[in-house]
Amino acid sequence: MVQYFAAPAAKESDGPVHIEIDAVTQGPAERHGRREALLSVVATVLALLTSGVAAKRKKKQKKNPTSGCSDNHSEDQILDYISKAAKKYNQSRSAMERVARCESSLDPCAINRQGPYYGLFQFLKSTWKTTPYGNESIFDPEAQALAAGWMWSEGRKKEWACQ
Repeated sequence: MVQYFAAPAAKESDGPVHIEIDAVTQGPAERHGRREALLSVVATVLALLTSGVAAKRKKKQKKNPTSGCSDNHSEDQILDYISKAAKKYNQSRSAMERVARCESSLDPCAINRQGPYYGLFQFLKSTWKTTPYGNESIFDPEAQALAAGWMWSEGRKKEWACQ
C-alpha cells in the first residue's frame, strides 16, 4: 500500500486529506483504470480545495493592513454608488464604471504606490482634498464615486489614466 498526502483540506478543522492506493498492478488495463481513478481522485481533491479557499476568500472581509481600509461593500453596492454619482453629476454610468474597473478593479482599498493613488477611482491625496468630498475617507467608495462624478462635471475627466 502506498500512501499519498494531499495539501490541507479547505476546512482547517478537517485536517489533511489521506488517499490510499494499492501499488500492486496486474496488467495494462488495470493500470490504466487505476491511473484514471487516481486522476479522478486528485481532480476531486483539487476542486474541493480550491472551492473551499474561494468561498473562504469571499466570506473574508478585505482589509489592507497598511492603510486601515476595510472593504465591506459588495460589488452591487459599489456599482450602485457609481450609478447614483453618475446621475447626480449627469455623467455616463457605464463610463464611470469602466474607469473604476480599470483603475482599481472596483476595489475601494486599492493602492497604487507609484502615485500614490488610493481607492476606487485612484485619487492622489492632494487631488482628493480639492473635491467637495475631501473630508471623507479616501477609501470610502461612495465618496470616491461622488468625487469622480464631480470632477468629471468640472471638466477634469482627462486626469484619469483609464478612459
